[in-house]
Amino acid sequence: MSNILQQIGAAVKGKVDGVQANVDAEETARIAAITAEATSRGSADTTLQSNIDSEASTARAAESANATAISSEASTARAAEAANASDIADEETRATAAEGVLTTNLASEASTARAAEAANATAISDEETARISAVSGEASTRAAADTALQSEIDAEEVRAAAAEGVLTTNLATEVSDRQTAVSAEATTRAAAVTNLDTVKANLAGAAFTGAVSGTDLTLSGNLTVTGTTTSIETVNSQVKDSIMLLNDGAASGSNNANDVGLIMERGSSEDNVALVFDEGEDKFVCYKTSATSSSTDISGDDSSATLMDIKVSDVYVGSDNLGSYTDFSTALG
Repeated sequence: MSNILQQIGAAVKGKVDGVQANVDAEETARIAAITAEATSRGSADTTLQSNIDSEASTARAAESANATAISSEASTARAAEAANASDIADEETRATAAEGVLTTNLASEASTARAAEAANATAISDEETARISAVSGEASTRAAADTALQSEIDAEEVRAAAAEGVLTTNLATEVSDRQTAVSAEATTRAAAVTNLDTVKANLAGAAFTGAVSGTDLTLSGNLTVTGTTTSIETVNSQVKDSIMLLNDGAASGSNNANDVGLIMERGSSEDNVALVFDEGEDKFVCYKTSATSSSTDISGDDSSATLMDIKVSDVYVGSDNLGSYTDFSTALG
């Protein structure tokens, strides 16, 4: 393979490698973004779990405080009931003592105070009735207070259970919503990765529709260029071909009218030089001409084209050497 083709192949390979590097970089960036998103989601789940644990701890603390308040209220009620019972017992003790004193006084004054005793007995009976009524009223009040307290306790337990149920439902809903969001995000990311895999270049058989540039290109297979113009701007070109085919494709026509050969550029101030096989002349011809590589008929395209001198050591016609001018002059002499 020629050095020119190696350079062209190296340039194409460089471009392909650059495109692949860009694809790899973008894929790496997308994978990093997906990993970062997964990490963020994991952190969010951890934060959510922490919030759930904190909320559960707060609920348990509130429930414990409520239980403590209920227990304290029950202790207060029992203490009040005990104090009331103590008061009743003290009152009964005082009444008993007073009754004993009264009995003693009645005994000592029995002879002189029977009428007073009857009146006193009536008063004592009324006092006792009033005391009993007061004690009964106090007991009823305490019972009503206990009933109301128990009702409040039961209502508080119901409210706490309802609040805990709502909290549990809300937490379950939040967890479900988070899981749904994470699943949707994962689906979106997977679709993006699949789309990237679909649109990225397949290096086993890539086709490029735009311009490709690069530094070096090395091909291990054939190179086919189907464009209109191939420009090679190397300083030194090396071609391994022993025989080069020009005007390829002419064999497909019944008659080829194109001149075939080489045109050499000599600069803007000089005409070009062409060494071609002129189809019109049916001979090899060396022209000085303004024609360029786009010309297919040099003498027809450039009416001012002139033939050029050729300087050689010997010229052969078939196997015969024409000899030099000296040989010609000598032969004439």
